[in-house]
Amino acid sequence: MKKQLLLPLLLLSTGLAAQDIPASPYEPYKTAVGILANPRLLGIQAERRVGPHFGLRLAATQVFDYHQRQNEFSAGGLGLLTYYLPVRNSRIEPVLGVGAVYSLYHWNLGITTNMRNTKGNLQDVNLGGGAGMNLRFSNGFRAGFSLLAANGFRAEYVENDMRIVERRLLVLPALSLDVLL
Repeated sequence: MKKQLLLPLLLLSTGLAAQDIPASPYEPYKTAVGILANPRLLGIQAERRVGPHFGLRLAATQVFDYHQRQNEFSAGGLGLLTYYLPVRNSRIEPVLGVGAVYSLYHWNLGITTNMRNTKGNLQDVNLGGGAGMNLRFSNGFRAGFSLLAANGFRAEYVENDMRIVERRLLVLPALSLDVLL
């Protein structure tokens, strides 16, 4: 009976002890390229690490909005200075970022006879930032969750032109998948 209990205890203790062995750290990377998405947004991103804790990230996005007319679209770009918070576990990468957000809204009212401007582009550059958590699964791959925030706008057709009528905080959660180079 004692021998039957000894084997499971021995296997359990070696499994617990294995968790105390430090995992080998992942190799540092210089560049990451990937995609980011949520149900309303699809984008590509690239990041260049500058030292162990800082990076420069660029992203281009296409925003899908069910309120838009058939020939309208929204797109954007992000340029962020990122800071990776130092943690002991090399598999986890908490990150903060701040930078510029570019927004493009192409509007098209369709064919109307009583309005001068029926289509055009509305562009805006403003401040944005975000926070996220990446999980590294190997030396060459990571997945993450980001919460991006920007000083966005709401546009309406006013005085024969599309104009920004209101500023508002835009918060976009996104999942990301990156290849590490």
